[in-house]
Amino acid sequence: MKKIEAIVRTDLKDAVIAAIKKVGVGGVTVHQVQGQGAQDPPLVGQFFSRDMIICVVDDPKLDEILDAIANVACTGTKGDGKVFVTPIDDALDLCTKKRGTMDI
Repeated sequence: MKKIEAIVRTDLKDAVIAAIKKVGVGGVTVHQVQGQGAQDPPLVGQFFSRDMIICVVDDPKLDEILDAIANVACTGTKGDGKVFVTPIDDALDLCTKKRGTMDI
């Protein structure tokens, strides 16, 4: 399993979520975040608002989901965002106490 954290422009959040769900991902978590990139940072203390969409996917779906996110979230301008992929070693469903790969 992999955890995908996609930081995208706020106005594209709904389109990115729709693209992720179209690929077959069931659940997502969304956070409103602020930050600045490494290149040409804004004034000290000034941050850009973005949304972070988090989902956990089975390995075979990873490339398809990354492509879907990139196709929707890329406007071709600086500040479009980033996507981070992290391996998930284990998971626990708090209600059922099941561990490992599950319906995610």
